Amino acid sequence: MATAVAYALSFLVTFGSAVAGVGMFAWRLERRPGFARRGLALVAAGAAICAVLLVLPEPGSPADPSLAVPYPVQLLMFSALLAIMVAVVLWLFDASVWTALFCCTAGYAIQNFASGLTELVWTVAGVTEAADPTLGGHLIRFALNTACILAVYVPFYRVFARHVGREGLEQVSDRALIAIMVVVMLGIIGFDLLIKDMADRGLPFAYELALRCAHGLTCGLTYALEYELLVSRRLQVERATTERVLAERERQYERSRENIEAINVKCHDIRHQIRRLAEGGPVVDRGVLDDIAREVDVYDSTVRTGNEALDTILTEKSLACRRAGITLSCIADGSALDFMSAADIYALFGNALDNAIEGVRAIPDPERRSISLVVRRVAGVVSIHVENPFSGVVELRDGLPVTSHRPEEGHGFGARSMRLTVERYGGTLTVLAEDGRFHVNAIFPMG
Repeated sequence: MATAVAYALSFLVTFGSAVAGVGMFAWRLERRPGFARRGLALVAAGAAICAVLLVLPEPGSPADPSLAVPYPVQLLMFSALLAIMVAVVLWLFDASVWTALFCCTAGYAIQNFASGLTELVWTVAGVTEAADPTLGGHLIRFALNTACILAVYVPFYRVFARHVGREGLEQVSDRALIAIMVVVMLGIIGFDLLIKDMADRGLPFAYELALRCAHGLTCGLTYALEYELLVSRRLQVERATTERVLAERERQYERSRENIEAINVKCHDIRHQIRRLAEGGPVVDRGVLDDIAREVDVYDSTVRTGNEALDTILTEKSLACRRAGITLSCIADGSALDFMSAADIYALFGNALDNAIEGVRAIPDPERRSISLVVRRVAGVVSIHVENPFSGVVELRDGLPVTSHRPEEGHGFGARSMRLTVERYGGTLTVLAEDGRFHVNAIFPMG
């Protein structure tokens, strides 16, 4: 019975710690419908496996090397566990295979580090399986294992894992590097099992300590590499967004300069016609007046709110609306958004207005093609409100529009990115579609 309990406890700790390690990262991903039901099914499956291990015939003394599971089989089993964890993440969360691999290799690195520390503590305390195969020994090892897991997981979570956001995980795309990390992770698993096998065969403690230190260092470097991948990816996205803002600002300046020059030319022409009119000539050419009106309209599309990033994106979208026959009305206190980075402002308002433009384009009545945007300070918060009419049906799931390629629905693209941007600043994003109008509201605390 003691051996069956040992196997059940070993499975419980190994699988549970692996789930906890992976869960540190995967928990931030978008959950699939029926998440709770799927989670309960996994818990039931784990309990059933533990129950089976408890009722299996006792195979003999685990301290006898002849009865131990061969090293290649153990490596295959733990590699299979990594693959199972990837499948579990994909089953529970709406994520790509590469994001799931990232979460699992990062979580498995922490789990393996804790496992190595546990083996070292067992050796120092003299409670290894060979030294004490009794039920009491199994329970002592279980308690020490749990303590080691907490000693590793809590600092890792507080220092690293809690700073990893959903947006960063979803943008993981360096497939070659992730594939390399999977291979490295399998090597770490094999290294851990090899140390255990050598320790069972009488490896001197000094050598075991040195190998355990090397194993822990390898786990730490693997995790640091993965964390660096996230940081690097986030910096790449922010740099690309900033470059788009700067490029659009330069184009905006060029448009304004060209429009002013065009207006000056037209004004020069009309001065000649006014002079001719004063001398008794014909009336001013109506076509010239129309040209001037068009140039002034385009120049007047430049928006000034007190925030350069907001001015840039609103000017860009104002021109897009004018070309599409859409009225964009804007009342914005841009200085209220000074706490946000230029890249986040550009991304947030760009996504919101792109969705609104797509929704309004599908409306057949030109009189209803309008978008309103309000940014203001009110009651100790900063409020952003975007509203537009829509046709057809907008389906909401988890508080966000369901992405659709049909033009009449038009909303959903970038909505998840908008929520992540708002939440990064401690705000909340709400979406409402009723009575033929679509509302997007973001609230940020001031100070």
